[in-house]
Amino acid sequence: MLGTAVFAITGVLAVTRRGLDVFGALVLGIVTALGGGTVRDLIVSVQPFWIDDVNYVWVASAGALMAFWIGSQFRNAHRALLYLDAIGAALFAMTAANKVLLLGMSGPVAVAMGVLTGIGGGLIRDVLAGRPTLLMSREIYATPILLGCIAFVLLQTVALSVPYAAGVGFAIIFGLRALAINRHLEMPAWLTHRDRSPH
Repeated sequence: MLGTAVFAITGVLAVTRRGLDVFGALVLGIVTALGGGTVRDLIVSVQPFWIDDVNYVWVASAGALMAFWIGSQFRNAHRALLYLDAIGAALFAMTAANKVLLLGMSGPVAVAMGVLTGIGGGLIRDVLAGRPTLLMSREIYATPILLGCIAFVLLQTVALSVPYAAGVGFAIIFGLRALAINRHLEMPAWLTHRDRSPH
């Protein structure tokens, strides 16, 4: 629920500087908050989580409306938006990986679905907001999510269900992402590819 609210807030804050009506804010917030998890559930052939529990829709709506009404106070808080995104991504990734394991699927599938869910909401938000996605840049974004999901799955499967596995995974994702934001860290040039053709 917390991750849902956070992603709904980031969805609206991402476009407050461009002007947005209340209905647009509601739609953008809900789609951002529920999109990644919905794609995950469809891939693993289960009913989308928000259909089973409509409270997720209400939480996303509340987060979106709150961000809409107070968003003008945060128009220049780009860094705050990045930290909120890191929290939401970490929460969603852990929830998704755990859900897939509980469905009896393999560790690699749980990692893949955790990463997909962790980055899915942010990707949808950035595409709908018409802004460059964090994934398509040199920002250290998906890598912490991948490492956190791997750590969680290993602790859950190899170490026989460590009770604090989700906390470890969350700490890895948010910690690495927060460090990258704070220190302006980027992926090294040799691990990235840029089009160097003449324009």
